[in-house]
Amino acid sequence: MPVSKEPPLIACAIGRGAYSCKLIESTKEFIVNVPSKELKPKIYYCGSHSGYQVDKFKETGLTPQPARKVKAPIIDECVAHMECKVKQEIETGDKNLFIGEVIEAYADEALAKGERNVEYAKGDFPRKIYATRFRWVLD
Repeated sequence: MPVSKEPPLIACAIGRGAYSCKLIESTKEFIVNVPSKELKPKIYYCGSHSGYQVDKFKETGLTPQPARKVKAPIIDECVAHMECKVKQEIETGDKNLFIGEVIEAYADEALAKGERNVEYAKGDFPRKIYATRFRWVLD
């Protein structure tokens, strides 16, 4: 979620017990990788399995690549990436809200030039992910 244009800040909420939350707390960095529609099954897999228990790169075949300015890897198959440094962390119920300054942002060159169109993963994504973890969401 964008929260400021200048400086460029985005926010993401992550469950306090999630592996991603622990990584961000310890490194004070994160990356927002923007997937295309074709990655939807892999997104579902990643959203419904814990990094504590599985290697999501290995299980999905997604490719980690070095980021330009932070230590976390980008996902090579994604069409755009926003590398962020945590500016603020707020505890909100069962989640932590991380506000990060975008220190580097880039996209697939053809996409950035308008030579390629991409249909992004959208729709019922959050409901499906939450439903795999919390069955009551579907009731």
